[in-house]
Amino acid sequence: MEPVRMKSVYVQMNGKETIARLIMKHTNITEEELVKIATAVQILTSEPHELTSENISFAAQIVHHVLNQSDILDSFEAASLAITTISQLLNVNETAFDPTNKEIFNITQSVTEILGAVLTDLEINFSQVVQPNLAASSITLENGTTRGIMLSVLKGCDDTLVSKRIELNTNAAKFLLNTNAEVQIFVNVSTNSTQDGKLGIILYQNDKFFQSKVHHSINNQSRRVISGNIAEGVLNGVELLFNPKYNSTEYFIHDHACVFWDYTVDDWNTAGCSKSTDEFGYLRCQCNHTTNFAVLMSFRRNYTYTEPLNIVSYVGCGFSIAGLTITIAFQIITRQARKTSLTWVTVSLCTSMFMVNLIFISGINNPNALNEKSDANNTENVILPSDRSSPPEVYSCTAAAAILHYFLMATFTWSALYGAQMYVLLVHVFKPLPRHFLIWISVVGWGLPAVIVIITLATTYKTDNALNYRREEFCWLSGFNLHGNLDLSKPMLWGFLVPVGILLLFNFVMFTLVTMLVLFSKDHGTCSAKQATSAKKMMGSLSVAVVLCLTWSLGYLMLIANDETQTVFSYIFCVLNATQGLQIFILFTARRKTFQKIYAAWDSRFAKNISTVHSKRFSLQSLSTTESRERYTQYDTVNFLETSSSIPSILY
Repeated sequence: MEPVRMKSVYVQMNGKETIARLIMKHTNITEEELVKIATAVQILTSEPHELTSENISFAAQIVHHVLNQSDILDSFEAASLAITTISQLLNVNETAFDPTNKEIFNITQSVTEILGAVLTDLEINFSQVVQPNLAASSITLENGTTRGIMLSVLKGCDDTLVSKRIELNTNAAKFLLNTNAEVQIFVNVSTNSTQDGKLGIILYQNDKFFQSKVHHSINNQSRRVISGNIAEGVLNGVELLFNPKYNSTEYFIHDHACVFWDYTVDDWNTAGCSKSTDEFGYLRCQCNHTTNFAVLMSFRRNYTYTEPLNIVSYVGCGFSIAGLTITIAFQIITRQARKTSLTWVTVSLCTSMFMVNLIFISGINNPNALNEKSDANNTENVILPSDRSSPPEVYSCTAAAAILHYFLMATFTWSALYGAQMYVLLVHVFKPLPRHFLIWISVVGWGLPAVIVIITLATTYKTDNALNYRREEFCWLSGFNLHGNLDLSKPMLWGFLVPVGILLLFNFVMFTLVTMLVLFSKDHGTCSAKQATSAKKMMGSLSVAVVLCLTWSLGYLMLIANDETQTVFSYIFCVLNATQGLQIFILFTARRKTFQKIYAAWDSRFAKNISTVHSKRFSLQSLSTTESRERYTQYDTVNFLETSSSIPSILY
């Protein structure tokens, strides 16, 4: 080829027709011409990131013919140039290397097959070639001998293959573990007494030439492929070790499979191979044949499961459950002293909070935390469908997350209804509530949370991907990505934080309006009874605002990115919410005179039972304007109605 024409060939891609014509149509091509063609193709692919699918297909075809002619002409130089081109093709963009392109798939398969044949050609004086993405070694085996050949690829700062990190031992008696190696292969082979043999070992930096239809890569984990090919020899066994590099802080290897590339099915196969994991955690493979080997791995995220609830959580939630139980019972027992709707809203609110605490104690921890991390002892060698493994679905955990979601939403919904009802009663003191008011608030209080939970489940939950709906660390809605940042596509944002934020904002508005009505009323002629009633109403509003709005507002502050600030708000939030039910009990029940009378009567009766010697009497001084004194013995029936004729408080 003329120099000018050669320049146009390897500088411009339209020169590919000349290359193809020379190598495909001229059967009597010389080694010199073959080297020039191999050089031209190598230069044409020197910028792999700029290659298109058509360029890749053409280059692979030329490489195939160059290797084929190298085998015929016994040309080491042409074969070395072809290996350089293959290394460059292994570095092309994922978008350009389309595995579904049948033409590219077929030609790359042919390239890997013929490369193995070239390395075992007894007439080619081939030693070792190392390129960034491909390393090839050819070892001559003397006749009548049994030898062990061992190749070790050491770890480096990157995935690039370099000669100094590749160790070849051509006289290894057995497999020798190198803890600094990423890949090791030990081949034990015997030759007959009349002819020398040859062993060719090829290491591919990635598996772009081995695109599987049954195993799918999601994590984009680099997978090295190593092959062994024997000519004029008998294989005694192959041992392989894989110690892949990966982000061990975020993932761990859950399972692996030892496979080889089966050219009859154009995919990975496990026949003739077994797997194991040694005491150091290295992945071991043993095979009874030589070909292109790899290890398929499935990675599972290294979840940090929450520790079981500590004593503070148990004590706080225990007090809350006890306080809510007493509050619910008190509201029901004294229901005759107030409007039916008031009792119903308060009992519904406390019931929701009671269920939240109960589920938190009994179902927040994920049972998966007790399971083993990996299937390291699993010796069943089967092809893995994907390189990502999800923890097994725990339906009880998903159910706990959904139920907790429902009752938390119900808590905030009933708190909003409580605030709205309080405002209506303050504005229309002497007017009756709207017709069917109790039915409507029941539909909203229990129905709206159900709608939100059902929509969240229907749009995000999948049996094969439960973690799109809930978290794995504990049984609650999923809300963060792999880096710990709030994910806008996760259900915790739009299924919980947004609706709760709206309800909290509504509560703040109601609290502000109620406070203004009570403190800035223009009617200065109200009697003391009405003033007392207004004070009670304000206290009731304050109770709900403090318990439900303030603490959960701190919950939003936990989303702040600053670690120190987030930690402070997390502790405050946890302490306040662990004792939330106890606060409700103090604000709704313990400070009420009626409850104090009941408790005093119960305490007196309890003291009488344990001591028959002393007789106790007690009296309660009423602060009403009549200054009447009431005396009760321990045998009296407590009257829940106070002597004053004040309007019943809307709080209870």
